[in-house]
Amino acid sequence: MHPVIYESNAWAWLQELRDKYDRSVTFANTPREGWDSIADLRVNAVWLMGVWERSPAGVGIANQNKGLLEDFRRALPDFRLEENVGSPYCVRRYVVDEHLGGVEGLAVARSELARRGLKLILDFVPNHVAPDHPWVVPIILNTSFRGRSRR
Repeated sequence: MHPVIYESNAWAWLQELRDKYDRSVTFANTPREGWDSIADLRVNAVWLMGVWERSPAGVGIANQNKGLLEDFRRALPDFRLEENVGSPYCVRRYVVDEHLGGVEGLAVARSELARRGLKLILDFVPNHVAPDHPWVVPIILNTSFRGRSRR
């Protein structure tokens, strides 16, 4: 058997559902039709990409990057800074983002997928941490090493 995995950008998928149903949608209250549409793809597993808490520091850095802002505006001419939700690869903490429903919402998502015979896949990439992630420690240089050559 060759399993088929469907990758879904969780943030974008839920935003599409918000727009369609004109209400707040998280994993916890996703309409049945949303889960059914994924099951109709006849896949074995769903990889919900980008579920981890995004970094406010990363958003701030991105919003000061002129080249990146030009790219945003080229793709979306009416782009506004407040629309930058951050990168799923700039993780503040490896906890499910509350905007998506938090850990409780993810439990509902897993249950809804399982009800339809689908497995859930989440990624964990340790080098996708943001500058404000608890694992990031500022490096303090020992001044006694200045000027010494390394041999």
